[in-house]
Amino acid sequence: MEIIAILLIVGAAIVIERHIFMKLVLRDLTYTVRFSTDEAMEGDTFEIIEEIINDKRLPVPWVKTELSTSRWLEFAGTQASRASDTRFVPSVFSLRPRQKCTRTRTVTAMKRGNFRLESVSIVGSDLLGLVSVSRALQINESIRILPAPYELKEAGLSQEELYGDMTARRFICEDPFLISGSREYTGREPMNRIHWNSTARTSRLMVFNNEYTTRNRAAVLFNMQRSPVGEPRPLITGDTETCIKACAYIFDMLAANGAECDFYTNGSGGVHEKGGSDREDYMRLLRVLADLENECSLDFRDFVGQMELSGLYFNDRTDIFIITSYIDDALADLAAVMRRRGKNVVFWCNDDTVYDPHLMRIGRVNKMYN
Repeated sequence: MEIIAILLIVGAAIVIERHIFMKLVLRDLTYTVRFSTDEAMEGDTFEIIEEIINDKRLPVPWVKTELSTSRWLEFAGTQASRASDTRFVPSVFSLRPRQKCTRTRTVTAMKRGNFRLESVSIVGSDLLGLVSVSRALQINESIRILPAPYELKEAGLSQEELYGDMTARRFICEDPFLISGSREYTGREPMNRIHWNSTARTSRLMVFNNEYTTRNRAAVLFNMQRSPVGEPRPLITGDTETCIKACAYIFDMLAANGAECDFYTNGSGGVHEKGGSDREDYMRLLRVLADLENECSLDFRDFVGQMELSGLYFNDRTDIFIITSYIDDALADLAAVMRRRGKNVVFWCNDDTVYDPHLMRIGRVNKMYN
């Protein structure tokens, strides 16, 4: 009789416990997640901070969260499952009444792009594991991953090519920052231009002699068309990502040498981003690369023709970089026309075609992604 009474009491306790947890286990349970930064470079590590709060008097002995995000975000020390391009990252918490728990995860960005924390599913249970209550939450957190430059060692620029400020035969005004010596005072120079050391040495009034300079300006053209035959089709993912890394390398090289740079591509409906010569302009161009979708809506020859009609035909550009997965006769003719106009043209290509080295220089890039 006593055993039956005990079993009845235990059974009643289990029923009550199950009923309470069924109703209250996820009540007043708050979950938030965020990135430690809004922007990072490909290959960098950063953090994802999860925070869960149990704002009630009832403890939550077991709660599991499963975060849904991109497979290109690699979580350190986590057994995450993966389906297609989505990665599912689980976490398990145990919360006392009125308790907050924070968990920080180290993440490595494996690829450029804009990545979101899409959603999270929360499953709560009781002490005995008899209750399973779930809830799905939408998350509005994202991070931009900038492409890392990929150095193209086989296509290094020749030593005689200059970037940044370079001397010119004649211009309207002298460059006050480029001094090439001294000359005799003519009476037209201001007093702050007097070269006192030369004046004392020659016993004649001498002034600084300045060179005439102009700024080197470059244009980077990224052809996202897979083939010149048929309707425009975008590159395969591996070629797109490798060419974007090549663009990032050229931006970095130009910024390091103080050269201005514009960016053009026939992807995403046609993009023209005007750049400058400092590091902030370089970062802005990297953000454009990070946001590029793998799509091509314009034939590259038509795209270049539209730029010519709109006056964007590189009249003030001294160097033209063309990033492409193929080189056909039309692109070779385009390079020849630009060279006749005094432009320095460099092709960066990832196919095996060989062209006349006197017409253009070709760099090779390797596929980085499948």
